[in-house]
Amino acid sequence: MAYLPFLIIFLTLLMSLVCVRWHLVRQTKACIFKQKDPATYRTAIVFGAGVNRELFPTKALSDRLDKTIQLVKEGQFDRILLSGGRTKTSSECAIMQAYLVNHTISPQLLLLDEEGFSTFDTLLRAKNVFHIQQAALITQRFHLPRAIGIAKMLKMDVVGIPADLQRYKLSSRIWWSVREALAWIWSVIKVKTRSGI
Repeated sequence: MAYLPFLIIFLTLLMSLVCVRWHLVRQTKACIFKQKDPATYRTAIVFGAGVNRELFPTKALSDRLDKTIQLVKEGQFDRILLSGGRTKTSSECAIMQAYLVNHTISPQLLLLDEEGFSTFDTLLRAKNVFHIQQAALITQRFHLPRAIGIAKMLKMDVVGIPADLQRYKLSSRIWWSVREALAWIWSVIKVKTRSGI
């Protein structure tokens, strides 16, 4: 029974994360739209989600970009901020841009932020560098509560548009949920210490 204290600690932490996640989802649910977003939101923010070894968007990122393409073709947005990281050999934003342009999206609509290394960085820079106060956030449903929560703490007016165009593996969805709860706690700390709010 020597392991019992560790099991209790683990289960306590797990339940705490579940509660954190549930509360965040509940608080942001009203800001998530299933269909076309209200016409007042003319700017979109598309979060990066990684590229593969062949330098093509991952499945999650492809869904975000495909959802953006769908909404642009419906006349939804006047400008789109693409945010992602970069390495010595590749730029996630450039890959996102190429994907959209190859699908007939005008490059004149696109803004690139190659320093969007995290959700917090993306939203803080959207507000302070690109002067975006109101936007539709395009990402997967699991990510939207945290993205919306951060934006609200930064006093931005946002709505979320889910980009779940395929069914992801159960293992991925479980990991994403755990990661999001941990990332939310860290995001709150960063907002309090780095945003100047």
